[in-house]
Formats: sequence, structure tokens, C-alpha cells
Amino acid sequence: MRSTAQAWKNFKGMRRVQAEFKHLSEDVQAGKFGFLKDLELVDENMLLWRFKLHNFDNDLAGGKQLNADLCQLQSMYGQGHLLMEIQFPKDYPHEPFFIRVVSPRCHLYTGHVTAGGSICLEALTNSGTAGSWQHSFSVESLLNVIVFNMLDCPIGFVQTATGPGGRSGPLRIDFRHGNPLKGYSNTEAKMAFSRTLENHKRMGWGGPQDAHNAAGTAAGAWGGRE
Repeated sequence: MRSTAQAWKNFKGMRRVQAEFKHLSEDVQAGKFGFLKDLELVDENMLLWRFKLHNFDNDLAGGKQLNADLCQLQSMYGQGHLLMEIQFPKDYPHEPFFIRVVSPRCHLYTGHVTAGGSICLEALTNSGTAGSWQHSFSVESLLNVIVFNMLDCPIGFVQTATGPGGRSGPLRIDFRHGNPLKGYSNTEAKMAFSRTLENHKRMGWGGPQDAHNAAGTAAGAWGGRE
């Protein structure tokens, strides 16, 4: 029998990560997440997960376009998914997990993917703001928030202190600069996350998934699960 949500909230460190991996693996196998497949550990390291995202919601314009990009990626380079990686701190869930796109490379300023491939959302930070990380959050509870924010982003112009600036919007794969499967390194992902976080500290948070909705969605996913 699965652990209840209340029991999970009392787990810390490796025990918590193991419980989440087991729970999420069972849900992936049961087909709960149509957009997620092939969840696995990297080199048998429980603190390092990889999985693939694909088959996004065609009812959203951003999902339909990203699916088209992935079809093109499959045709040109033989990969039809986003390869994702999650890294857990040893004191999880006191600190949030870190999630990044490994490959392919994406357009700058789209889908809340930083220039280095990391995902930067308020709910994934310990910023102390209304929608920031809570100990009751989990990978599973934030997956829908992360994917929704990839697909449903306002289109506009982004200007940062360090970047070139450009058009923001739903996540797009970057075919303009050679093979997108070159991917992102872990170092550039973390550096870009830090720069983006500093920018949000100056400018605040905002977007289609507001702070209270993101926190509520993430926390609510724990309730009533066996």
C-alpha cells in the first residue's frame, strides 16, 4: 500500500526522495501523466533523476507548436522529446529540487527555460514570497505547474541586465544555431538559474500562473492520495 500524503510530509532527505520516486514511477506506469515517460535514476543515484517530456496538450496553442517542433526534431535529429533532469539537495525538502532541460536547446526567453536550460519558477525557489517553495511540495505536485508554464506564457519582449533581450512566449526549440541536441551543461544551467533568480528579486514575479494559483495547485496535489 502506498504511503499517505500526510506520512510523506514527515519524510526528509533520502527517505523522502525514495518515496517520491516510487510514487511517481507507479503513476507514470499507470499512464497518469500522458506527457511524461522513461523516469529513471542516473547512475543509480537516487538524488539524480532523468525523464522525457513529450505529447503536450494540442488544445493549447503552445502545446501544439511544441509538438510540431518535436516532430521536426525527430525527423532531423532522431529525438522526439525534451530530456529533463532533476537534482535533489541532501536536505530536501528544506530546499527545493533543481530541474533543467538537458536537451534540446530552446529559444531564449520561452517557456520559463533560462539561457542555460534550467527551469526558473517562483515555486522552485526559496525566495520567501507568496508562491515560493513549501515543504509540502513534491516533484509530482509541481509537474503540471512546470509543464503549464512551458506552454502558456505571455508573448512579449524581455530585457535583462546581462542577456541580449528578445521575444518571450511558449517554449520553442531552437533550430537556428545548428544541432539543438548539443544541449546544456549542468554548470550553465545553474549559472543561468542564479542570474534569473537575481533578476526576479529586483523585478518581482509574475506570469500566467500567478503565485497563489501555483502554490495552491502544488499543495493540492498531495491531498487525498493513497
